[in-house]
Amino acid sequence: MKDKYEHGYVEAKTSGGAVYELGVKTSKKDKAIRRIAQPLTEKHWRNTGQDVTKLHRIYRVAEYLYKRQRRNK
Repeated sequence: MKDKYEHGYVEAKTSGGAVYELGVKTSKKDKAIRRIAQPLTEKHWRNTGQDVTKLHRIYRVAEYLYKRQRRNK
């Protein structure tokens, strides 16, 4: 069973105090998705005035790949 800590304990241990646990997790997830999307954007998206739809699609694919990496095998 998971131990219950007082409010702010996990946040203080994971981030140095000021940032909440959920914010840390979200930040790490977003950074991982950006790392996955980086090579895809370099290959498939040219920043030359085209609409952003393709970029949004690339990020959705990167999000899918991130979730797929975290699945149980």
